[in-house]
Amino acid sequence: MQKVKLRTVSWLVASVLASPSLFATTSVPLSVAPSSFSKAELEKSPEPVELEKSYYNFEAIPVDSVNDVEPAPVSASASTQEHSLPTALVTEASSITPLCTTLSTGTSYNLNGTETGGTYCYHFQITQRAKTTIYLRGQSADTDFALSLLRHEADDSLTVLGTSDQAGNADEGVLALTEPGDYYWYMEANASDGSAFQFGSIVNTNADANELNDTVGLSTTLPEGQSIVEGNMDSAQDVDYFHYEATNGQDVLLRLNDDFGQGEWVAEYFSGTSWLSFSPNQTYNISGLPAPFTLHIRVYPNSSATLNPAHSYQLIAGTKVASSDMADADTTENIVRLGLNDWSPYLTTQVHNEMNWRLRVLDSLGNPVPGAVVRFRYYTEDIPVTMDTAVSGITGIASGTVALPDCDGNHQVTHVSGGNTWKTEFDEGFWDMKVDYADPLEVGVGGDNYPNVRIGHICKQTLQ
Repeated sequence: MQKVKLRTVSWLVASVLASPSLFATTSVPLSVAPSSFSKAELEKSPEPVELEKSYYNFEAIPVDSVNDVEPAPVSASASTQEHSLPTALVTEASSITPLCTTLSTGTSYNLNGTETGGTYCYHFQITQRAKTTIYLRGQSADTDFALSLLRHEADDSLTVLGTSDQAGNADEGVLALTEPGDYYWYMEANASDGSAFQFGSIVNTNADANELNDTVGLSTTLPEGQSIVEGNMDSAQDVDYFHYEATNGQDVLLRLNDDFGQGEWVAEYFSGTSWLSFSPNQTYNISGLPAPFTLHIRVYPNSSATLNPAHSYQLIAGTKVASSDMADADTTENIVRLGLNDWSPYLTTQVHNEMNWRLRVLDSLGNPVPGAVVRFRYYTEDIPVTMDTAVSGITGIASGTVALPDCDGNHQVTHVSGGNTWKTEFDEGFWDMKVDYADPLEVGVGGDNYPNVRIGHICKQTLQ
C-alpha cells in the first residue's frame, strides 16, 4: 500500500497523474474465476442507478451532483448483518470530510459524459470490517478506464489499496480488506467516448479472521510447528489460501475438520504440479520432502452444497509429531512413598493433592514441535475420567498441573520407610498421554501392551 499526504487537492491530482507508479499495486481482474470476484458475484449487484456527468473529484468543484436516489437493496453477499460481526469492529460516525460525493455501497451506478484524460472520484463509507470489491464494467469499445481504491486516513493522507488497469474496455476490479472508515472509487479515463458504464461496490462482512487470503500471493502464513486455524466461506467465490514451510524437510501433517458433515468445502494441497484434494476429517501425512519445502493449501466452497457463512471449518497443518520423550507425572509434595514390595501392582505415580505432568514432542528428524495439542488423561476409583490439555512450546514440551481433591481411601497398607512405620490410605487410578493427530502407538504414553500408568492417590498417612 502506498500513502500520499493531502496538502492541496490539486497537488494530489498532479502527483497522481505525473506518477503512474503510485498506483502500481496488485490488480485483480473481474473476468477470472474462481480465485477472484467472479461474474457470478457481480450478477448479484443491484440494477445500476443513473449518474449524470460529474467533475466532483480531486481536481475541481462539482458541476453536476449525483442524482438523489434511494439506495437499492444490498445483495446477500454484501449483507451487513450485525450478528456476524464483533461489536468492537463497528465504528462510530466518521469525522472526516469527504473529498468527493458520497454514494452507497451495494448499489451499481451508471456514469456517462466522461472525457478522455478525466478523473472521477466518489466516496463511500465502511462501518464494519469487510471484504470489499469495487468494480467498473460495461465500457464501450472506445472507453478504457483505470480503477483505484483509496482509503482516507485519520491524518488526511490517502492510502492506495489497489489499482486495476486492464487493456482496452475489459472490466476492472479491486478486492481489499476494509476496516471501518472512508474510501473512494478513483477512476481515470485512459480513453472515453462519453458513453455510460457501471461502477459500484460489494461489501461482504462475513470475512473470517484470516482474510485477505484469496490468492496464492496473499495466502496466510502458518507458523512453525503445528497450527489450528478456522475459516469460513463468505461468498460462493471465496477461496482461502494457506502455506506452511517445512524448513528441514520434516514430515508434514494435514487435516480439515468438518463438524457439520454437509460437504460444504473443497480442500486441496499443491503437489508441485497440480492441486490434489484431501477428504475432511482424515489425517494426512506427507513425507520424503526436500529441505526446505513449502506446502500450499486452499479451501473453497463446494458448488454442489449450500453456502453457509456461519459454518466454520478447522484446518490443522504443520509439522507432524513422530515421537515423544520426557514423559512424566509426579508431585513435589512431601509424602512417604510406598515401595515396590508395599503394594502390588506397583504405584508408579504417587500424589496427594497436586500432580505435575509433562511430555516433549518431536518431529520425524528429532526436532521439537511447537503448537501440538497434548492431552493428559487420568482417573481414580473416586475421580471420574478427567482431561488436562496443554500445547507444546518452542522446546516441544507440553506440561500442566492438576489438583486432586481430598479422599477417604479405598485401600490401606502399613509399611516401613526411613526406619518409621506408616499407615497409608489411598485410592488406585491410572493416567495416559495422547497427542492430537499423532500415532498413539508411537507418540505419548499408553499403547496396546501398556495402556496406562498406575496412580496411587494418597489420601492420608499416619505415623504408627
